[in-house]
Amino acid sequence: MIGYGSVHFGKSLLWAGEDALTLYILVRFLDLPPALAGTMFLASALWNALCDGLFGVSLHRWPSIRRALPLLTGVAILASGIGFAILPLIEKGQAVPAIALLFLFRTGFSLLDVPHNALTRRLAETKGDLGAAQVRAAVASAAAIVIGLVSFPVLLAGTNGGRLAPMLVAAIGLVAIVCMAPLPQLLARDTDGTEQVTQAEASRPAPLSLWIYCAATAMGLAGLAAAGKAMLHLDFGSSTIFGAVLLVMTIGRLSAVWLWSPIARHIGNRPALVLAYAASGLAALLIPTVAQWNAFMALPWLILFSLIGGGIAFLNWAVLSEIIGPTGTSQEPGRYAANFGLFTMSMKIGLGFSAAIAGVWLSSSPQPAGIAPSTFWPLGSFVMLACGVTAALLLTMRPERPQADPLPSE
Repeated sequence: MIGYGSVHFGKSLLWAGEDALTLYILVRFLDLPPALAGTMFLASALWNALCDGLFGVSLHRWPSIRRALPLLTGVAILASGIGFAILPLIEKGQAVPAIALLFLFRTGFSLLDVPHNALTRRLAETKGDLGAAQVRAAVASAAAIVIGLVSFPVLLAGTNGGRLAPMLVAAIGLVAIVCMAPLPQLLARDTDGTEQVTQAEASRPAPLSLWIYCAATAMGLAGLAAAGKAMLHLDFGSSTIFGAVLLVMTIGRLSAVWLWSPIARHIGNRPALVLAYAASGLAALLIPTVAQWNAFMALPWLILFSLIGGGIAFLNWAVLSEIIGPTGTSQEPGRYAANFGLFTMSMKIGLGFSAAIAGVWLSSSPQPAGIAPSTFWPLGSFVMLACGVTAALLLTMRPERPQADPLPSE
C-alpha cells in the first residue's frame, strides 16, 4: 500500500506537471508558436497512447515479458524524470530538441505507468472499486497540489522569472524519480507466478462497455483539459488570481474526493460521473463571465469548478474498475493490464487533443497571456458540447457479464 502510493505520487507529479505546464513552457519560455506547441503536445500524447495500448496487449499475450518489468521500469523511471526535468533548459525556438524530450518522457512514462496501473487490481481486491479510486484520487490530488504550488511563482513571474522555472521543474523531476524508486521491487514480487494464457483467452476482445467508456472519456477530457489549459492564459484582472489558478483548482480537486464519495455511494459510480460531466459542461460556459469578476467572487467559483472537475478525475477510476473488475482478478493480471492500458490510451488521446484545441484557441490571440475572457466563448461552448456527448455515451452503457472462454472443439 505504501509502496504503491509512493509510486503513484511520483508518477502523478510528472503527469500533472506535464499536462498543466508543458504547453505553457513551450509557448512562454521556448517561444514556440501556439499552434506548433499544441501539435507537438498532441503528437507526443498520441505516441504515449499508442505505447499504452501496445504495451498492455503485449503484457497480456506474452506473460513472460513481465519478468523483465523490474529492469524495464527502472530505466523508464529515469527516462521520464529526465525528459520532464530538462525541457525548460532548451534554447528559445528550438522545436526539435523539445519534441525529442517530449517523446522521451512519454515513452518512459508509458513503460512505467501500465505495469503500475496493473497493480491496482490488488488494491481493488482489498478496498473495493470506490475505495481504490479514493486512494488513487487522493494521492494524485496531493501531487497536483504540489504542482499548483510550484506553478504559482512560475506563472506569477512569467518569462521574467530567470532560472526559477527550470530549477523548480528539475526539482519535480528529481522528487518524482525518488518516489517511483519502489516500483521495480513491487513488480518483482508481483511477477513470481506469471500466468499461462491460452489462444482463446489472448484473442478475447475487451468488453463493448469498455470501448464505449474509453471513447466517452477521450471526448470529455479533450474539452475539459482544453479549458484548464486555456485558463492559464486568461486575463483574470489580478496577477495574484492568475498565478493561483492552478493551485486553487488542484486544492478543489483534492476536496472532490470527499464531496463525490457519498454521492457515488448513494446513486452509483456511473450516474455520479454522468452528473459531474453535465455540471462541468454548464460551468465551462461561465468561465468568461467569472474571469471578469473581482477576486473575492472569482476564487469561490474556481474552487467550485475544480470540485466538479475533480469529481470526474476521481469517479473515472471507480467506473473503470467496475467495468474491468469481472475479468481483472489476480488470476488475470495480463488482461487487467491490457484493459487498463486501453483506458489510459483513451485518456492520453483526449489530453493530447486538448492541447491542440487550446493551441488553436491561443493562435487566434495576438498575445500568449492576458487574453480577454470574452474570447473564451467558442471554446466554452465546445466544452459544454463535449461534456454533454460524454454524459450521453455513459448513459448508453449497460453492464456486461463476463464471458466464459469458448469450449474446445472435440
